[in-house]
Amino acid sequence: MLSGTFVVDLSRHLPGPLAARLLADLGARVVKVEEPAMGDPIRISPPVREGVGALGGILLAGVESVALDLKDPGGREVLERLLARADVLLESFRPGTLARLGFPPEELRRRFPSLVICSLTGWGQSGPYKARAGHDVTYQAAAGALASTASIPAVPVADLIGGWSAVTAILAALLERQRTGQGRWIDASLYDAALHSNLIGWSMEVGGEKGVGEPLPLTGGLPCYDIYETADGRYLAVGALEPHFWQRLCNAVDRGDLARRQYSASRRVRRQVRDLIRSRTLAQWMEVLGREDVPAEPVLSAAEARSHPQALERALLSVGPDRQPRLAFPARFDGERPRPGGHTPVLGEHTKALLKELGVPRDIETSPGVGRRFSLMRWLRTVLR
Repeated sequence: MLSGTFVVDLSRHLPGPLAARLLADLGARVVKVEEPAMGDPIRISPPVREGVGALGGILLAGVESVALDLKDPGGREVLERLLARADVLLESFRPGTLARLGFPPEELRRRFPSLVICSLTGWGQSGPYKARAGHDVTYQAAAGALASTASIPAVPVADLIGGWSAVTAILAALLERQRTGQGRWIDASLYDAALHSNLIGWSMEVGGEKGVGEPLPLTGGLPCYDIYETADGRYLAVGALEPHFWQRLCNAVDRGDLARRQYSASRRVRRQVRDLIRSRTLAQWMEVLGREDVPAEPVLSAAEARSHPQALERALLSVGPDRQPRLAFPARFDGERPRPGGHTPVLGEHTKALLKELGVPRDIETSPGVGRRFSLMRWLRTVLR
C-alpha cells in the first residue's frame, strides 16, 4: 500500500517509533536515524533478551538502522542526502531542536517542497508549555483525561493515540501531495491527543462541571458498567449498558429487584451489585452470562489474553526470530493482515549499505559523526558502574 514511500525517522521512545512502525507495516521503507552511542532508548527498555529490549523488538523490527551524530557535520551531510530522497520526515525533538541542528522545518519546506514533515512532540509547537518536559501520564493529567479515576492509566493513551494521529495526518498529507505536489509540516502533539481522547469527559461537562475523582458513566459511575471481584478473587468486566442486557443479567440470577437500578447512583445499589458478583466464581458467571449473551468478560492477564481463542484467530500477535513478541497491523485488507517486521536491526546495522546507496564520499563516510557504533552492553556497563 505504501510501497515506494521513503520515511526518515528521527524519533525516539514510544510515540514516534510507533508511528514509524505502523507506516512500515503498511509497506513504507523506514530508515531510522539513531545517535551512535546508544541509539533509541527503547532498545534497552526492559525486559531485555539477548541484548534486545522487548519494546524495541516490537517497534524496530523490519526498519533500517543508521547511526549518525547529527551534531557532527558529516552526520548532518548524510541526513541532508536522506531528506533529498525522502517522502516523510518524522521527528520528536522538542520545538526548536531541529532548527538548532541546522534543519529548520520552514527551511526544509522551502528546499524540499514535496517532503511531508511530522513533528510529534509532547505539547506541540506553540503555547506556553511547548518547551516543558512531560510523559504520557502528565499529558493525560493536564488534558483532564485522568480526572474521573484519578489513578494511573493501564495503557499510555496519549502516546498511543498520539502515534496513531500522527500516522493519520501523514497519510492525509501524502494523499494531498498526489494532487498538489506539495508536502506539509505537521504539528502533532501528545497533549492534543490526550485532549482528544477525553471526548467522553467533554461531553459530560455539558451537564455540569465534574470534579477530580468523580466517576463518569463509563469510568465506574454506573452499576451496570464496571469491574467487579468474583468469589474466587478474579475480576469480571460487566458492560450491560443497554436495558435489555441488564434485564437479562438480573433475570438470570433472580434479582429482579435490581432490574430498574442499572443507572442508579446509590451506594447501596452499588454495594448490592458488588455482593451479587462476589457470590459466584468467574467460571460460574461466564457460564450464566455467556448463555444469556450479556456483554461481560474476565479481566485477563497479558499471558491469558495471548492464548484467547479470538486473539489466536485474529493472528495479531506473533513471535519474532529473537523470541520477542511482534504485533502486526491491527486491520486486515481483503482478508489479509500486513505481516509484522521480522529482524530487529542492531544499532547502525544499515549505515554502511545506506552510505553506499547515497553515494556518500569517503571523507564523509569516515567522519566521526557517521557510522560510529558502540556496544549497548558496554555502554550499560559504563553508566551502571
